[in-house]
Amino acid sequence: MKLVLIQPPAIWVLFIVLTVPYAGNGLAQVSGELGEMDRLEQKAEDAIANGDPEGAALSIGKAALMAKILAQKEEHQPTRFLYQAAETLFRGQEQGYRAFALFERAGGQPPASKGVCQYLSHADEKVKQSQNDLKALADFTNESLRDRQQRHIGKTQEWERLLQGLKQDLSC
Repeated sequence: MKLVLIQPPAIWVLFIVLTVPYAGNGLAQVSGELGEMDRLEQKAEDAIANGDPEGAALSIGKAALMAKILAQKEEHQPTRFLYQAAETLFRGQEQGYRAFALFERAGGQPPASKGVCQYLSHADEKVKQSQNDLKALADFTNESLRDRQQRHIGKTQEWERLLQGLKQDLSC
C-alpha cells in the first residue's frame, strides 16, 4: 500500500474547494441572532479561504454559540433540533480548523502529531453526529428552514469526506 501525501498548499486548496461553495448558499440577509450566526459562518469561510485556520476556528466557534442560543430560545421542537444540529456541525468544523492550525504550527509535514489526529477524530465524530441528527429531522414546510437543513446536510457530507482524506494524508 502506497501512501500518497498531500503537500500543505494542496491541503489549502482542498479546504477552499470544499468549503467556499457553501459560503454563499442560503445565507440571505437575515437580522438578529440568526443573521449573526450566518455572518459568523461566512466569516469562518472567508478566513479559511484567506489561509487563516485559527481565525476560521474562532469565527465558527462563535457561530456554534449563536446556534446554541437560538436552540435555547426556540419553542418549536424541530427548529430547536435544527439549531442543535447546526451547533454540532459548527463544533466539528471548529475542531477541523484547529487541527489544521496545529498541523501548520508544527511544520506542516506528515505524519501529523497526536494532537492533530485527536482534533480530526473529534471533528469527525461531531460532523457525523450532526449529519445523523439533520437527516433524522422531517423536511420542514418552511422553505427557509428546509433550505438551511439541506445546506447543513451538504456541509456534513463534504466535511466527512474532507476529514477522512485528511486523516489518511496526515497519517492519522
